Amino acid sequence: MGIKHIFSKNTVIAVALVFLISSCASEIQIPSKANVQNVNTVSNATVNSLVYSLPVTVIRVEIEAEKVVSKVGPFYRYSKKLLNVENVVLEDNVEWRLKGVKVYTTGKPDYSKRFVVSASGSNVAQMLNLTSDGVLVGINLDELPETDNVLKTNVETVTPSPDDISFDDVPMLEKQLLKTSTAAMAEETANLIYKVRKRRFKILASDYPVLPPDGEAFEVSVRELDKYEKQLVELFTGKKETFSVTKTFDFIPDSMSVNNSVLCRFSKQKGILDPMDLAGTPVYIDVKVEKPAKLPSGYVQVEKNEILKQGLFCNTPARADVKVIDRNILLIEKEVLLGQYGQLISLPVDLMQRDDVKIKLDPATGALISITKE
Repeated sequence: MGIKHIFSKNTVIAVALVFLISSCASEIQIPSKANVQNVNTVSNATVNSLVYSLPVTVIRVEIEAEKVVSKVGPFYRYSKKLLNVENVVLEDNVEWRLKGVKVYTTGKPDYSKRFVVSASGSNVAQMLNLTSDGVLVGINLDELPETDNVLKTNVETVTPSPDDISFDDVPMLEKQLLKTSTAAMAEETANLIYKVRKRRFKILASDYPVLPPDGEAFEVSVRELDKYEKQLVELFTGKKETFSVTKTFDFIPDSMSVNNSVLCRFSKQKGILDPMDLAGTPVYIDVKVEKPAKLPSGYVQVEKNEILKQGLFCNTPARADVKVIDRNILLIEKEVLLGQYGQLISLPVDLMQRDDVKIKLDPATGALISITKE
């Protein structure tokens, strides 16, 4: 009985020791190691590699223009005499005018700033968040930031010409159609306009023995009379129809192109044109970069035979003033950040050796936005 008791007690101690040793062994982890290098310093960047790029900042300009198409009315000569109207379209015409300009930034891969991430160990952050073209936007992010790195194709928008606009949809009475001359038709049409106005006034003044049964019918009656009058008056004054067209241009500033580069051209007859189309006058883009205060840089001393470990590289962008100018008229001025004019820095390598750290970068400039811990 005593022997069994001693054996049982020793067995329990042995099992406990096994669990203790196993527990300690499970806590022993391979030290985490991470390093980021420029692809040009790596002998083979295509095997067992995670590669990312920082962005070169692109200035994207959206230009909106309006096309005003004027169509002369068939009775324009009688506008003053019959309706006492002077603001009349006298000839078919097309005129373009600039309506608005927007400036914002986006990013494209900077192939001079491509990096290889090498990592080992059990705690190394393994999830790089990239755009579709390989620009780094963060590490361990749950949601990717919105990016707009694809240029919208400037498909030529077909807009009507004066020949496409007509007055065939204007309802004409038999009295008008039976007239044998333009002057007689114009006079009959003017009389009809005055009758429509009189009828509308009588409805508004409740001067009819039978009125629309309710408020909705009342509004419909007045609205239809307004529409009919407008159609008849346009036979004298003509029509003006407006159409909007937007085109997008990408501009990557560099040392050779920042001062008064031709972004596009504009013509009052043809609208927004490509930079090489001499049918229009130039629309310039001017970029003045503010020289950033550089951080001190130099060599970092490491122990003998030890390799210097580097963390994620990111940009410290520079400020720039962007102007879009139509000949000598300022259309817009805006301050932006440009990644390519800033300084390249390496984040602490320890940040990559933790899987509970989230790093977020600006996809347009490559600047550090935030570092958070879960």
